[in-house]
Amino acid sequence: MMKLRWDPSMLIQGQQTSVFWKEHFSQTGRKLLFILGKGFDVRMNIALTNLLYNSPSVDMTCWMIDFEEGEESSSNKYAAQVAANYTELQKLLGTRPLVEKQISLWSKKNQGKKQRIGDRQAAGLLTDFNQIAGFTDIIIDISSLPRGVYFSLVGKFLSFIDRFAADTPPNFFIVVSENADIDIKIKEKGIDEDIGYLHGFGGTLELASEREEPVVWFPILGEDKLEHLEKAHVQIRPNEICPVLPFPSKDPRRSDQLIQTYHQLLFDRLGIEPQNLMYVPERNPFEAYIRLTKAIYNYHKSLTILGGCKAVISTFSSKLLSIGTLLSAYELINHIGVGVLNVDSQGYEIDDYEEMKKLKDNSELFVIWLTGEPYTEN
Repeated sequence: MMKLRWDPSMLIQGQQTSVFWKEHFSQTGRKLLFILGKGFDVRMNIALTNLLYNSPSVDMTCWMIDFEEGEESSSNKYAAQVAANYTELQKLLGTRPLVEKQISLWSKKNQGKKQRIGDRQAAGLLTDFNQIAGFTDIIIDISSLPRGVYFSLVGKFLSFIDRFAADTPPNFFIVVSENADIDIKIKEKGIDEDIGYLHGFGGTLELASEREEPVVWFPILGEDKLEHLEKAHVQIRPNEICPVLPFPSKDPRRSDQLIQTYHQLLFDRLGIEPQNLMYVPERNPFEAYIRLTKAIYNYHKSLTILGGCKAVISTFSSKLLSIGTLLSAYELINHIGVGVLNVDSQGYEIDDYEEMKKLKDNSELFVIWLTGEPYTEN
C-alpha cells in the first residue's frame, strides 16, 4: 500500500477553532491570504468573523471570488442578500486589502448552448507562484463557493505549493462552515445539460474514447440527487459501482434513509451488490479520504491482471465529504487514472431565507490543514 500523504493529519473543529486562531496568529511574522466566495449564503463571513475576533491584529489580505452565474440563474433573485454579505465583509476587513477576483461560471451561448467554465477560470486565478509567495498562511473558505470552483481552486493551490515550495510550504488550510439544516434549505434548480470532469481532475478518462481498463464509480450519496446520479451514470458507464454513504453522521438514520431513497435505482435498476456499499464518517474529510484512497488502490491492485482500473468519484453530499474526495483524487491522479465527475445545478432557490438566517448561529467551523508546519516539523 502506498504511503498516504494525509495520514496522520490535522483537523480542527468547533470551539477548538477559536483557540487555534488565537494561538496560531499570535506568533510574529505571520502573513495571511484569506480567500472566500461572494454569495448569498448566510455562512459567507462566519469563518472570517471568527478569525478576526480571535486574532484582530492579523496581517491579512483578502481575495474575494465574485462568480457570475449568468442572467438565467435562479440565484439572481438573491442579489440583495449578496450585497448585504459584501457590506458585512467590507466592515470586517476595515482597511485591510480586499482584492476582487471575477470569474464566469458559464461561457456565452454558442449556437444555443452554453458551456460551464467556472472550474477552469477558478484555476486560472493563480498563474504565478509569486502571487502567493509572500504569505506564510493561506486559507480558502469554501462556505460560499460552488463545488466546481473550490475543487479546481484548491487543486491549483496544492499543485503550485508542491511544485514551487515543497521544501518550505506555507500553511494551507481549507475552512468550511458546516450546517446540514441550512444545506437542506438551499435547493438546486436545473441540472447541467453537458456534464464533465472538473478541470485538473479529469485523469485520463476525459481523453479516452475507447477505454480498455474497467471503470469503478464511487458516488458520494446525499439527499435529493436522483436525477444527478442517473445523469452521471449515463456519462460514466461504469463496470462497477461502490456507493458511499455518510456514517457515522449527526443523524444516525441518515445512511438508512439514503438507501431507502435510492433503493430502486441502486439495487433494482443498477444491480449493485450490498457488499459494494462503503461508509465514511460524515464529519471527518481526512477519514473519508483515507477510506476512498485505499478502496481505489485496492481495486486497481486486484485488477492488475487486466491492466488495473480507472476510478471516477462523484460527490453529491456535504462540502466536508467533498474535501475528502478532492484529497483522494489529488493524491491518486498521477498514480492511477482517477477523475472527478461533477453534476452541477444551473442555480439555487431558498425555501425561507429569514428562517435560514436564524439557523446561522448553529453552524460549526471545520479547519482542514493540508500543508505546512505539522507536515514538515520533525
